[in-house]
Amino acid sequence: MIKFKSIVLAVSLTITGTAFAAASFTPGTYEGTATGRNGPINVQVTVDKNKITDIKVLSHKESAGLSDAPLSMIPKEIIERQTLKVDNVTGATFSSKGLINACQNALSKATKDLSPLLVAAPVAVKKPQKDDEADIVVIGSGIAGLTSAIAAKEQGKKVLVIEKQGMIGAGDSMNISTGITAGGSKLIKDKGIRGKSTQDYVDHLMKQAKDKNIPINKENVETYARRGGEIIDWLMELGVPFDRFQNDKYFHITKDGSAPGPHIMKALTAQMKKDGIPYRLNSRVTEILSDKGKVTGVKVSTPDGSYKVLAKAVIIATCGFSASPELLKRYAPDWTNRPTTGASSLTGDGIRMAQAVGADTASMDQIKVNYLCHPLTKKDGVSLTAITPYTVLVNHDGKRFVDENHPSINFKSKAMMKQPSHEAYAVVDQTAMDNLRLMRNYADAGYFVKADTIEALADKLKVNKKEFINTLNQYIADCKAGLDKDKELGRKIQYPMVKPPFYAALVTPSMQSTYGGIKTNNKAEAINTKGHVIPGLYAAGAASGHEAFANEVGFAAIIGLTYGRIAGENAAKYVK
Repeated sequence: MIKFKSIVLAVSLTITGTAFAAASFTPGTYEGTATGRNGPINVQVTVDKNKITDIKVLSHKESAGLSDAPLSMIPKEIIERQTLKVDNVTGATFSSKGLINACQNALSKATKDLSPLLVAAPVAVKKPQKDDEADIVVIGSGIAGLTSAIAAKEQGKKVLVIEKQGMIGAGDSMNISTGITAGGSKLIKDKGIRGKSTQDYVDHLMKQAKDKNIPINKENVETYARRGGEIIDWLMELGVPFDRFQNDKYFHITKDGSAPGPHIMKALTAQMKKDGIPYRLNSRVTEILSDKGKVTGVKVSTPDGSYKVLAKAVIIATCGFSASPELLKRYAPDWTNRPTTGASSLTGDGIRMAQAVGADTASMDQIKVNYLCHPLTKKDGVSLTAITPYTVLVNHDGKRFVDENHPSINFKSKAMMKQPSHEAYAVVDQTAMDNLRLMRNYADAGYFVKADTIEALADKLKVNKKEFINTLNQYIADCKAGLDKDKELGRKIQYPMVKPPFYAALVTPSMQSTYGGIKTNNKAEAINTKGHVIPGLYAAGAASGHEAFANEVGFAAIIGLTYGRIAGENAAKYVK
């Protein structure tokens, strides 16, 4: 967490018994580079004899929105505190570390002794926190949280957003990398696309559920499906650059193929600030307050102490529990030791707090395991899901093992777990890079291996080269022949692999998302274990699965957006 304090620095200063010595520099301007999440971050640091006076980020390839907080906050904090020992912005760890390391590389050219810069600055005395009040408290600042806050504010209510991370939208919302599903949007109509109306989308979801024998809550699913098009229209009005539509998945895709998550969060954050909705970062809600079964507010913990916010309604939008070993062990034991492409903040806090005031849960075993995770560490990775329709999956033996277009992501994840080292290479051609800006960034970051020919690509990978070359050449031949489906696995060829150069990324199944949580009705009201509404308590997004089974029926993002709006509207009606 980043905390800004007023601190006076001198060559030697003692506060609470801690000595802090300033560095000595050769005055001038120096440049440094280090790797962030998506590629190199280049900075320019200016120093005088004893002080860092300026830090400029010259270039970077970090995701818009996700990197805004660290790229603006960390340079200010380094200058203010005159130290590199500053905290990462929670929710943007890789970008934060990359920026700090780039500054360190620059400063290493300005001094022979970096040790004074690697010591934490003194911390000012904490101020006691005061209790507060609002009509509605929203816990969480992702797409569901901000959408609900904006909807409630539109009804004239006093809303407060509380976020435990160091930046707005630090959960999974920023990581949305594919498209947003809906039928009947203005974009669909303007493009003259037929057979993709609101009713068509409802029918599509119901057919998915029937074909897969998924026990969805039909009322909840139909409610979000009927409002999805309106949500897309609203997002476009706010500036989200949807411009393309993928028919088979009802995907609304950005004009340049960039990840929609950062665009959506940027638009929602701007609208929240325009509406004057206050928000608090680095603030963890630890308890939902209630009296005689009715919600009365929340208890908040911060680095500076705890306080209460009294409220007439509370909206839980804290996402799921994909980063909670305890809950995963209970509900998804087969996936407890996998890396995650989800945010580290997804620890099920909201679900636990709701249960403490009597809320029931639903669909807790519904999860999403992302087979297209490129591992960065043993615990973390980046999602390459956007390349799904372009990808050919080849294991270390050089063989394909699953229809890459199989509708179940969990099915493909389980198939990959049976492969050598639980890994495979996701192979794409230049078409994927041309269409997907995010993947171009990832390629620049080194997540893909690149070669002009399949033979040259095989030389760079840990594969059976002969089998790999035969496998890919056969698939490419099918594409060049104009086949609708490849001969080996009958995979529908949506984007023919015919345009070199070729790229391959190592991938492995990761724990990404959970889709069960607080039991809710189609008004986003929380339901208790006796089947009754808990007055004043609402839930949206992955904190409540809405019994919509987003891993198998539809997609989670539109559910979070739509039920976020529904939660805000109904909480505002409740607060009179």
